Amino acid sequence: MFRLMLALLIGPGLAAQAQDLRLYTVGSGDVSGGYYAAATALCAETNRIEQDLRCSPEATPGSIYNLEALRNRQLDFALIQSDVQRMALTAEGPFAESPPFDSLRSVMSFYPETLTVLARPGANILSLGGLVGKRVDIGLPASGRRATTMRLFDALGLDRSDFLALLELSAGTGLEELCAGRIDATVLIVGHPNESVRRAVQDCDARLVTIAGPEVRAFIEAEGDYVYASIPGTLYGRKGRTQSLGVIATLVTRSEMPDDIVSALVRNTIANLPSVGVSASVMENLSPQGMRSAGLSAPLHPAAEAAFVEGSD
Repeated sequence: MFRLMLALLIGPGLAAQAQDLRLYTVGSGDVSGGYYAAATALCAETNRIEQDLRCSPEATPGSIYNLEALRNRQLDFALIQSDVQRMALTAEGPFAESPPFDSLRSVMSFYPETLTVLARPGANILSLGGLVGKRVDIGLPASGRRATTMRLFDALGLDRSDFLALLELSAGTGLEELCAGRIDATVLIVGHPNESVRRAVQDCDARLVTIAGPEVRAFIEAEGDYVYASIPGTLYGRKGRTQSLGVIATLVTRSEMPDDIVSALVRNTIANLPSVGVSASVMENLSPQGMRSAGLSAPLHPAAEAAFVEGSD
């Protein structure tokens, strides 16, 4: 059906070429978020350079959904948080009811993502403890930010009964509800600078909340999936830095993904990092060295490994 429609639309000459195209998908996240921007930038480079490959960025609910869709072969590649990648490998957290994802393979590592808590002005939320008794958005059930937030809450001995409400909203809806004053805080995991955070801070006077202290430090050091992070206030017209914790955005696939597709995606990305960074600001300042290892729990796909070696020659 797809090829017939192409033939009708573009004529018999180009239809023969279209039949040779191989399509693959990259699962990302909410259309307003960094994952979708990153996936769009990655696909644009491959689509510009490769004649027989077409990459499609797919908007999704987030990391957890992406892993399950990848496992079920509904996606070919997926952007996921580094902590979610490890949990899928070891069948922990949201994957505790599933077998370990043994065929999971790393492709590339990208940018740091910071746990970013935004509170409405007047909510009197100055730290993580200030969320207790409040209305807090923690993300969609299939999102990585929800999985990370609940993992942190569990480590601190907090459960749903400690909050007035825990809401499971998309990132865009959570920020809208925050600016409308209908919730007290939203928890995001994003790279900075972030346009949605900027709008919330400047247009709604949202406050960046510090995530620090002995309990948070113990969580970071015990889990091993997280790093210390901070958000420069100057990015959003504020002073100082907001302390928090972070993960790494990573790209993964399955072991059986064809070598030439994996190679093309990696090769075209590392050869065109400046234009990728222009297309998606979260992808600025990437280096092939960090992209080859940071936050990658799953083994590198052999074709990705070869592409990194080729790119370093």
